[in-house]
Amino acid sequence: MAQGLYFEDFAPGQEFLTARRTVTETDIVNFAGLSGDFNPLHTDEEYAKTTPFGRRIAHGLLISSISSGLQNQLA
Repeated sequence: MAQGLYFEDFAPGQEFLTARRTVTETDIVNFAGLSGDFNPLHTDEEYAKTTPFGRRIAHGLLISSISSGLQNQLA
């Protein structure tokens, strides 16, 4: 029997509690190597200091992937 919700089952403002997950430097480096995305915003601390973020940030697709994994762990 399939688990989960279909798109039409979700309601605006609905919230779900998932496990916590810390995004580490190792996660970012591994994702850059896997994806081939070595944009300095993700990989170069000195460059990233000159951006509005002030430090390196994680790849958007890395965060989406982690989010998907956390969703799949919901009972």
